[in-house]
Amino acid sequence: MSKRVLVGYATNLGSSVKVAEKIAEVLRERGFEADVRSLKESAAIRGYDAAVLGSAINGGVWLPETLAYLQSNRESLSKIPVAVFSVHGMALGDSEKETTRRLSYLDKVRQVIDPVAEGFFAGKMQEMNWLQAQAFKFFGGTVVEGDGRDYEKIAAWAKELEI
Repeated sequence: MSKRVLVGYATNLGSSVKVAEKIAEVLRERGFEADVRSLKESAAIRGYDAAVLGSAINGGVWLPETLAYLQSNRESLSKIPVAVFSVHGMALGDSEKETTRRLSYLDKVRQVIDPVAEGFFAGKMQEMNWLQAQAFKFFGGTVVEGDGRDYEKIAAWAKELEI
């Protein structure tokens, strides 16, 4: 009997949905039974053997509905392996400063659960005018033209998950 995995997501502009779907696709190829669900709709954790949960980043943290989901399901999540992923447009580089900033996106998550794995993926950027792009860069964003999602990187992460 294969393990049932909840692949839950919260999204601002839709990027996290496609990331979650790619993760679920890879998990199915590995023999898992993976369901993709919006955490905004409070996907039930009962009946799952593991979870992969992710969120868009807004203001340096996961979306409020995702953090609320973690809090309300804290006890159930503590009994199964949980991997987490973030979809963002800032701190995409490999410098120490950007790595530290990127890891801080999950500080509130780690206060609630102890993830078995953490993934960080670029999202699809909304179109910005010149002024918006300059402000985004000023605050540490990496302006990605079009779709910054790297499905090979996402798939490689999902292939290595130990859940």
